[in-house]
Amino acid sequence: MQYAVNRGEKGKIEVKVDLTKSEFVKTYDQVLLEHGKESSISGFRPGKAPASVVEQHLGLNKLLNETASFLVSKNLGEIFKKEELVPIDSPKIAVDTLVKDSPFSFTATFTQKPKVKLGEWKKIKVKKLKPKEVTDEDVNQSIQNIFEAWVKNSKLQTPNSKVADEESESESEKDKKFIYDAQGNKVFFEDKQKPSSIKASEDKPDDEFAKKVGARDLSHLKEIVKKDLESLVNNQVELKFEEELFDEMGKIGEVEIPDVLIEDELNRILMRLNSQLEQDGKKLEDYLKEENTTAGELKNKWREQATKNVKTTLFLDEIGKVEKVLVNKEEVEGAMKNLTSGSLTNEQKENLERYVVVSIFQAKTLDLVKKAVTSSKSETNQAQANANT
Repeated sequence: MQYAVNRGEKGKIEVKVDLTKSEFVKTYDQVLLEHGKESSISGFRPGKAPASVVEQHLGLNKLLNETASFLVSKNLGEIFKKEELVPIDSPKIAVDTLVKDSPFSFTATFTQKPKVKLGEWKKIKVKKLKPKEVTDEDVNQSIQNIFEAWVKNSKLQTPNSKVADEESESESEKDKKFIYDAQGNKVFFEDKQKPSSIKASEDKPDDEFAKKVGARDLSHLKEIVKKDLESLVNNQVELKFEEELFDEMGKIGEVEIPDVLIEDELNRILMRLNSQLEQDGKKLEDYLKEENTTAGELKNKWREQATKNVKTTLFLDEIGKVEKVLVNKEEVEGAMKNLTSGSLTNEQKENLERYVVVSIFQAKTLDLVKKAVTSSKSETNQAQANANT
């Protein structure tokens, strides 16, 4: 076998492979022999038919294609290992010659997994802010927002109401209970009890109202709201911390991102949007009409963020590899128990398991990185003191 590897921009790889006539003929004869052992042909005992008869029985094209497939797989595997090539997409194979008793040539093109230069990421120090305290005022404001929305929702359910005609909501949203945070953002949570009417004259939430939205009383509702607000605030702090961490990592790391990875990420973002719209009882095409845009324009708008997402993922993958982050069987089994997989095919289950493994690996790596780069208050003060001396 002779081969040549041509490397293009952004990980584009072309591998040209040439095999001699003897190499091809040897493999062709092996394929024919294996079929001869298994073939049952009229007039001959099983496995005893002459090669020429087996060849005629199976057809030349079938045998040539099987021979070519075997040689492509075998030789590419050897080349990938020797040249340390790791495709991130399925290689496209173009066969140059495929004739019996002749040399065999083919070309494989694919995108190579990019090499990542991390830089001294352990020296990054990102200060994690303390979450803002949720005050009684925040809780009371949120409950007031809940109350006002609930009153409005009650009016929407009144038969022949003009408000209902003008501001009707989808059934999927009406059946969901939600709270408002202090900024007025809806936070949905499960509610098996549909809302009952509230007199429009009421202007203040009380124990009766709290019971109607699923709490024992107003005091209990305040506990629920405070807990949810604290969770929201903590999540916001964590997301900001991660964003600053990834920004710092991007400044010292280097990677040339293949277009195929960016396109895959854009498709994932679009799928998440579509899934969210379906939960709200909407369709993607209707959303695009409302926003007077197209899927292509949305992707262009998201491209910068998608590129950043891919870059971050590549950095974390490389750190996990260098730091030898492992995912054990118990972790995968525990995660799989929480997923519905009964109606999936074996192939779908295998794909789901691979996804779970990757998710756990990334989460463990991110946790490792956070612990390594978080600067404590004492570290920050010491660094400032050193700078002043």
